[in-house]
Amino acid sequence: MGKIETVLKAEIVRLSRRGTRQLISKAGTELRRLRQRVSALERELKAVKAARAGERATMKIRAATETVSGEQGVRMSPRLLRTLRHRLGISQAELAKLVGVTPGAVAVWEAGRSKPRAATKTRIAALRKLGRREVGRLLAE
Repeated sequence: MGKIETVLKAEIVRLSRRGTRQLISKAGTELRRLRQRVSALERELKAVKAARAGERATMKIRAATETVSGEQGVRMSPRLLRTLRHRLGISQAELAKLVGVTPGAVAVWEAGRSKPRAATKTRIAALRKLGRREVGRLLAE
């Protein structure tokens, strides 16, 4: 009788392992699918947050431009331009891109050989109200 018991016991163990493997396999497949879904949702959320931050930066610069445009006589000097640029951590080319002029024009302004026009002064003054993050987002657009 010992041999039949061993055979039955071995068969029961084999079948239980097989059933366990099937259950674990299904759970593993489901786990992989859920992890991929979570990753996709995290990427989507990151993209939405970045877009929202970009929109906020754009709205902030528009509001700052409108506020500054109502003011009379915006002060502008080469030292103020250079200080603004250093505070924002941007180059002359990046400042030119934000303001809508050539990098050479910014260099000439900072050298004191000429001054920006009134509309350009307004855009530069609007940049004073922004921080590094907002400027970075505007440059990324």
